[in-house]
Amino acid sequence: MKVSERMTITKRSTDGAFYGEKDNAPYIIERTHADYNVYDGFYNVMRSTAYADRPRVFRELLDNNRYPAIFGGIAEENPAPAPAPDPKKTLMDGIRHLMDFFTEFSFTPSFRFTNTFAYMACKGKQDAIDYVCNYFALMDSSYIKEVEQKVKSAEFGQIIKDIAQYGEPTSHINTRFKVYFGPAGTGKTTIAQEESENRCIVCNSSMLPSDLMEDFKFEDGKAAFKPSVLWTCMENGEQITLDEINLLPFDSLRFLQGILDGKSEFTYKNKEVHIKDGFKVVGTMNLSVNGITYGLPEPLVDRCEDMREFKLTAKDLTGAF
Repeated sequence: MKVSERMTITKRSTDGAFYGEKDNAPYIIERTHADYNVYDGFYNVMRSTAYADRPRVFRELLDNNRYPAIFGGIAEENPAPAPAPDPKKTLMDGIRHLMDFFTEFSFTPSFRFTNTFAYMACKGKQDAIDYVCNYFALMDSSYIKEVEQKVKSAEFGQIIKDIAQYGEPTSHINTRFKVYFGPAGTGKTTIAQEESENRCIVCNSSMLPSDLMEDFKFEDGKAAFKPSVLWTCMENGEQITLDEINLLPFDSLRFLQGILDGKSEFTYKNKEVHIKDGFKVVGTMNLSVNGITYGLPEPLVDRCEDMREFKLTAKDLTGAF
């Protein structure tokens, strides 16, 4: 009679002792054995069970831990394979925890945020943490300090792990907007202009959408307008830098929001403007100017595929000497 993979009982003698093998060696369970009564009960149950039903009854007794003195070591001797984790369920749990995590900050992860966060989580834990911190910083959120502390927790690390295990999203929703921010002299605008081959518009607080889309000139002594470098970049699928982007008025930021959401064309003053693949805006900005913080609207931040903070290090400052 099988007791475990390592032990069997072959017979019961007239004096009540059980004889069998354990680890391929003779083994006797006499009446003086500390767990004799347990083995006796198990033996009687199995003997009273039809031979064909014994495997099922044996497994039920094991699962219900009916005879712990007998089965206590069986799990270690012959462990049942653990069920493979369901990646989809792990992902769902991670997203639920992500939503719960931000509840206290009056923030609900959007579709775009979750897609980009998942992409960053697959790049690495620190990339995901930086994405969240920069997201709240660019919005000038009142919770930024609390968020910066809480994303260091083991709880958030597990959220990143659960979401990253599923792999990168099949498509990246945000592909047209990046923001480089930090104090003056950190090199953010220089890098952005190099990436955009020196195509650049310097923004200011009086620049309306028409100023972003049209360049003024005189033709035959009359005022005329031609497509701006931004318009041209959209048509050609090129990258452009908008320096000091956060100084733009609300209407202009809303206009940018509309062209950075993935549409392939839109109408401007009765003219069709086509947005070709490859078009991208790199916004550069000082988050604080003269002690005042100029954040970006959340819908615009939500469209960022990358947000990078630039800081001066001690090594950078040695260049001043």
